[in-house]
Amino acid sequence: MAITRKPKRSSSAATKRVDVDALINKGGSVAGKNGGHEKDAVPVILRVPEDILRKVDASVQARRIKTPRHTWLLEAVLEKLEREST
Repeated sequence: MAITRKPKRSSSAATKRVDVDALINKGGSVAGKNGGHEKDAVPVILRVPEDILRKVDASVQARRIKTPRHTWLLEAVLEKLEREST
């Protein structure tokens, strides 16, 4: 194994440091409520019989693209609302 000296910092490293400081000092926007997702979302407690929940979970697992149960349930609610509104 060869032993070498520690490399000296070049002037380009100082330039990069200035750019990082400018970015930090610039700041950014404040995160919105719920991380910007689901505006005006209201938490709801939902009691679901165990056998129905197993069927929902099986349907969620059967999807080719991984989807959270929460998303699946929201899609189901929206589909039902669309059917009943016509």
